[in-house]
Amino acid sequence: MANPHPASLTRRDFIAWAGLTAVATCLVSSSQPLVAATSQPTRSSGRYDIAVLEKWFFDGGTNGQFKYTPDQMAQTLDEIGLDLELTVRKQGHLTPEKAPDELPVMAAALARKQRRILCLAMDTVRPDEPHWEKAIRTARQLGVLQYRHRGFRYVAGQPLKAQIADFHAMAKEFAAANKEIGIQAVYQIHSGAQMAGSAAWDLDLILGEIDPKYFGVAFDICHVMVEQGLAWPTAVELLAPRTVALCVKSFKWDGDQRVSVPLGQGRVKKAIIDQVIASHGGPLPVYLHNEYFMGTAGKLAPVPFAQRAPIVEAFRADAAVLREWLGVSG
Repeated sequence: MANPHPASLTRRDFIAWAGLTAVATCLVSSSQPLVAATSQPTRSSGRYDIAVLEKWFFDGGTNGQFKYTPDQMAQTLDEIGLDLELTVRKQGHLTPEKAPDELPVMAAALARKQRRILCLAMDTVRPDEPHWEKAIRTARQLGVLQYRHRGFRYVAGQPLKAQIADFHAMAKEFAAANKEIGIQAVYQIHSGAQMAGSAAWDLDLILGEIDPKYFGVAFDICHVMVEQGLAWPTAVELLAPRTVALCVKSFKWDGDQRVSVPLGQGRVKKAIIDQVIASHGGPLPVYLHNEYFMGTAGKLAPVPFAQRAPIVEAFRADAAVLREWLGVSG
């Protein structure tokens, strides 16, 4: 049976194809091993995989007209010295519907510079949305182990417990698909009254009995500290069994306003990262987020490839601090 294009497969079709492929594998030489697309995510023991979220390298606000080519993206990551958390969103660097065609091209360009896509940053919220499943199937075939769920939002005026129950039901659907495909969803904690999960206890309820191998937490230290204040160690302890990734950026307070600052210059400290990692029991994939590098208008803005040197240096500086805290070399 020919290997079908990921975009053409329903979940039931994929199971049938995978089963036939497994049978066929038994008939070929052991010198031609097949890595099953449904094998579970694994990472090297004792290793920190670090990637940058690439907000700066495309402009989603103009229908994606401004974006780095795969080769430009690979060159930029090579200069930064880290791997990639790639936006696959309606207004992302890539879009979910085009992922089966465009993801392999991006992955191949990165591989030529010994760089990888570690995670897809998606805007998918509900499991009945189109295209997300074919995007993650393609990603898993390329060796990507995680994708980021956009996060649920509370609707003001509606009972919170009923909304949490609805979010939990949707999370179970995502987890079932992830288990079949062999990929792991991560739920990044965000601060804000409407952001489900910002209180930590509600995220524990939303994920409930779901196995974190299929849907876990991306523990964002900055957002947790904004919401939890002095109680952040409680959030670390509560979510430790679910924590499967770490998002790192820093901030300081200016009155009641949160101001983003370079790593090492704000309230996010090495001791906090140490506690999250210790509670988890070992290294986690780390996603370095930069929200302090502003354009000329004082806002987050894409940086043309020819003018990338300052943002490359900003990421390199944050990466140097992060590596020192983690005790790893560049």
